[in-house]
Amino acid sequence: MENQRIQQLINKVLSGRASAEEQQELDDWYAAQETGNGLTSDLDEQHKSAMGEQLFESIHQRIQYEQTSSATNYRKWVMAAAVLLVLAAGALYFSVNKRAYAPPALTSVWKEERSYHEIRKIRLPDSSFVWLNAGSIIRYDSNFVSGKRAFWMQGEAFFDVAHREGEPFEVHTGKITTRVLGTAFNIDAYSPEEAIAVTVKRGRVAVTDSLHNSGILLPDQRILYKSDGTFEKDSAMAGNVTAWTTGQLVFRDMPFSGVAKRLEKRFGIQLTFKDTSIGHCRITASFHQNTPLNDILDMLALANGSTIEFARPANTYFISGKKSCK
Repeated sequence: MENQRIQQLINKVLSGRASAEEQQELDDWYAAQETGNGLTSDLDEQHKSAMGEQLFESIHQRIQYEQTSSATNYRKWVMAAAVLLVLAAGALYFSVNKRAYAPPALTSVWKEERSYHEIRKIRLPDSSFVWLNAGSIIRYDSNFVSGKRAFWMQGEAFFDVAHREGEPFEVHTGKITTRVLGTAFNIDAYSPEEAIAVTVKRGRVAVTDSLHNSGILLPDQRILYKSDGTFEKDSAMAGNVTAWTTGQLVFRDMPFSGVAKRLEKRFGIQLTFKDTSIGHCRITASFHQNTPLNDILDMLALANGSTIEFARPANTYFISGKKSCK
């Protein structure tokens, strides 16, 4: 099968446009790699590496976590990752056999960790820890073959990074990269189309995109990467920002629309604004981890003069009210 055809099939699968026949064609091609020479036999090392990077970037940009279709999206990720590993394995074989004296190299072992309606604490292979907020996901090469500890994430996560000299720790979120050696910081990318927020609790971090470097962030400093590609730095109490790691819900001058997204992730519900302007109302509130959902909704409605009504199907709520916020 031609390389261009393989890439076309992968793109169709990832975008949900592949027919059953095209999905089967890609499945058959991947299965054939275990017994045949496969795609990599016709490529030199440079082309293998370039194609691998292109496929991974495509996967990273296209995969979007959707709770209502998690099983389908998970299958798409596994298929795409499997194809990428076939390419990477071919490139590794070529490189090692070109220099017979080279020591055995570690192979890539891609791992995926995700949370649904809970908060997960995960110990990473380098002894760092990550807390995943509800509806969040990280992916990484557990062997750190590239010589650095690189992670890709969606949603919200708090990282407590173990220091390793000469092994930078990178978190890729949307268009930005957060780099550290040893520190603790929070990344909120629940609404990347609006802004991605990085808040430092301990140590120092640098946040960059392809064109800009935000400079160094110190403890209790936050940087917002906005949808127009600009950075905005301010102060933020890291203790409040990371309170979610203990189960608390803390909202500090947050748009009602942002509050709604977090409640949807935590409780597995759907909150719909009948008038989108209500979503711009600013919310400052905190709730204990055991506060019932109905009590939270009642207090939020009282705080901004809105009405929240339960409707069918189950777990669906509609928010209505005046355009002006209290």
